[in-house]
Amino acid sequence: MHISTVKRRGQIPAGKTLMRSRDGLWSRSALLSGLLALLLFLVPPLVAAAPNDAVQDAAPLLQRLDHAHWIAQGHGPHVLYVIFDPNCPYCHVLYDELQPRIQPDQLTVRYVPVGYLAPSSFGKAAAILEAKNPLAAIQKNEKGFNVTSHDGAIPEILPNTASTNALHSNMGILKATGQKIVPTLIYTRRDNTVKIIKGTPDQADLPAVLKEIR
Repeated sequence: MHISTVKRRGQIPAGKTLMRSRDGLWSRSALLSGLLALLLFLVPPLVAAAPNDAVQDAAPLLQRLDHAHWIAQGHGPHVLYVIFDPNCPYCHVLYDELQPRIQPDQLTVRYVPVGYLAPSSFGKAAAILEAKNPLAAIQKNEKGFNVTSHDGAIPEILPNTASTNALHSNMGILKATGQKIVPTLIYTRRDNTVKIIKGTPDQADLPAVLKEIR
């Protein structure tokens, strides 16, 4: 199984205040370099590759995905699993960029909902699963997504037992990939190996990613 890391599309805003050293003001570049070094030391990378021993063999993982609670879009022979949270801004970016490529690239995208990023995430994921038309529920969530507040548009609900169990099962699959990062893309490549991508691929890299799906 191959695990990839990808570029995240976000920025850490630079601080606007300067700190004072014993000899006077530090330069802005020195300050930012020091803060970045401290941040990298204290905070693990968002898209670091998961260790090999933290990932299950490909066959059991794919079997779990095949029987997971997912919502399909498209009818192509090339299957892409996307684990997403309804309040995830990177998932929203990926959703938008996949839309014009599903039919030309003959894709079937299987969206696997989880709910953990925000207090409302679990209830929104349940609302998608319990909807009469789950794909329409995803489309509603993404069409009205608030990119400023990172808030999906679908209203949260009180989950029933079935959707609660399904979401816990889906979260177990996400954990089995090694890290709780959304979106997580999983697919079988043309050489029959399984690839896991953590995070949203850079827009320029997405076509190549989709073309290697078996």
